Amino acid sequence: MKHLFTLILPFFYLSFTAQVFNGTGGNILNNGGQETVFNLVVAGLPASIDSTFGLEEVCVNINHNAVQELKLTLMSPSGIEVDLSGVLSCSGVTFSNTCFNNNVFNSVTTASAPYTGTFRPVGNMGRFNTSKPGNGTWKLMVKDFVAPANSGMLVGWSLKFGNNPAKPVMLNSSNLPLVFLNTNSQALSVNDIIVDLGIVYNGTNRNSITDPKNNYNGKALCHIRGSSSKMFEKNNIKIELKDASGVNDVEASLLGMPAESDWVLTSCYSDKSLVRNSLTQHLFSQMGHYSPRTHFVELFLNGEYFGVYMLMEQVKRGNNRVSISKVTPIDNQFPYITGGYIIQINRTDDPGWYSMYPGISGASTKFYYQYNYPQFDEISPQQQGYIKSVLDSFETVMNSPTYTDPVTGYKKFINDDSFLDYLIINELSKNPDAYRLSTYLYKDNIMDGGKIHVGPVWDYDLAWHNCNYGNAWDEKYWQFEIPNNDFPIPVWWDKLMDDINFKNKLYCRYHSLRMSLLSNNKLYEYIDNTAAMLSESQQRNFRQFPIIGAYVYANPQNQTGATYQTEVQDLKNWIYNRTAWLDANIPGFCANVGIAETEAKESVLNVFPNPFSDDLSIVVNAGSKPCSLSIEVYNILGEKITMLNEKEKIMGEYKTTIVTRNLKSGTYFVKASLDDKIYYKKVIRL
Repeated sequence: MKHLFTLILPFFYLSFTAQVFNGTGGNILNNGGQETVFNLVVAGLPASIDSTFGLEEVCVNINHNAVQELKLTLMSPSGIEVDLSGVLSCSGVTFSNTCFNNNVFNSVTTASAPYTGTFRPVGNMGRFNTSKPGNGTWKLMVKDFVAPANSGMLVGWSLKFGNNPAKPVMLNSSNLPLVFLNTNSQALSVNDIIVDLGIVYNGTNRNSITDPKNNYNGKALCHIRGSSSKMFEKNNIKIELKDASGVNDVEASLLGMPAESDWVLTSCYSDKSLVRNSLTQHLFSQMGHYSPRTHFVELFLNGEYFGVYMLMEQVKRGNNRVSISKVTPIDNQFPYITGGYIIQINRTDDPGWYSMYPGISGASTKFYYQYNYPQFDEISPQQQGYIKSVLDSFETVMNSPTYTDPVTGYKKFINDDSFLDYLIINELSKNPDAYRLSTYLYKDNIMDGGKIHVGPVWDYDLAWHNCNYGNAWDEKYWQFEIPNNDFPIPVWWDKLMDDINFKNKLYCRYHSLRMSLLSNNKLYEYIDNTAAMLSESQQRNFRQFPIIGAYVYANPQNQTGATYQTEVQDLKNWIYNRTAWLDANIPGFCANVGIAETEAKESVLNVFPNPFSDDLSIVVNAGSKPCSLSIEVYNILGEKITMLNEKEKIMGEYKTTIVTRNLKSGTYFVKASLDDKIYYKKVIRL
């Protein structure tokens, strides 16, 4: 009987033929926030659906004048939700006989209206086919994000079940740590819930789903975090470790990082390289600042494989985080009231206050400060008044004509080294949210210096050429100059970049980093090493969330024929182009770096006579390969006097002459740029 049963079982499943269930439609709500839910009752399927017989296809007919405003999501009777199309992922008028099937190659996001035919959805419908119930009420959820511009209606929709279903993603072991999060039948949302959290971490050995949860095994408080990222199927998750009661915080060392209670699981959903956040945190840390530590993991949510995540430290005060003095509600007298504080420039969804002055925008919009530490329910009125007065005073100085005064100007308030490095990392990555959103500031106690620092860096999924708005896709131009009426950039950055002393320090710092940490080779090395570490896990991630070759808000890259490798290469291409522009456009001057380089490069750049009283001759030896050349002259303050030549391509020896009759006596520097290499020569005018 046992052998007979084994032979009959496959035949039993194969005997099911494809079944199609049709649902009715109706008007789509057009209030900008509420989903319209359309129900379809399915009956007559096996007790559960799986990779042998399960959901194959979903088809819709929708009349709407701007389908880019819509997000289509399918929910199974067991509560699993899969995105069919995302907001801004399609465009044009109507979905006409549009079918979603994970067994086809072309994404619906790369097709065009009216999307007639069969396309791959942005999510994996194989998530339904994991031995879960198919019978019951299925829900098609349609959300119109823009009100009341366009209205529409669902004409009808259907579900097809058959013998060629979408396939689920399975994981038995990984080279990455495994994180298990069980909500115990509670919905994961923006509201806090107590969950079970377990982590398997075997060091350099592989991690199996059957291994003991040896790194952490206990309770945690969780909720979905983020702003625009909340619209994605794969969410960012805030974690706060708790004791068995679920009430008291627990500090634990996760994956070798210092013990703390607050953590974040970052989804990296829109970043198809999966590298951008990790790269940015690594660089800012190596530049000498606290930056949240990170570790890549693979997540299981309620037993379902949920892809690659980055476990990272939440920004907070602490000895191993933002190391500033602790403030309690009774610390309301000098010097204790002076810090420390953490403030965030962000949206208005948390308590805070508006800036005194408008930011960089085409309107009079002011940016917004949020309380971060102490939190609003813990900060006293006196402390609120104190930190606001400090930032008000800083803003007042930055909007005054004497803001560069070395005693009463901006240096009285800020640690300008942190502002230099923050500007460098944001301009290098051209982060569209830079300076105006997710921007942390912290202030020391007066006994520890009392200065305002900018940082840590946070939220770089859309940076490094991964955004199609705010001019962020263009490797040229300064990001701090991009106006935004909704969330403007503080005018500080524009004013700082008008100060010759700040520019000269920026020039020195930037070129020093470019010869080491920020060299192209070092940047490529980090990206390649991280991509190699993720070579196994990224394949599973992008089967579960099949967005490679699909447009996801706000990707600027061409998705036709895209692979994980082309996404990584796109990041490296961006770095090559962006650093070339910055190398040629970073303002200021650095005499010390210039002299050191010149002494080692006499064979490349020669300037004579030196000292000089008449015309000055310049000889540049460009070598045997064609390269671009520009020559500039700076005075001792780092102010550019003139650009002498700009040649598209030269080879060998190049000679030119400077007419110096209009130059005053003093010290000057000649700068020669050959492609991405820069040489200086110090000269003296008699």
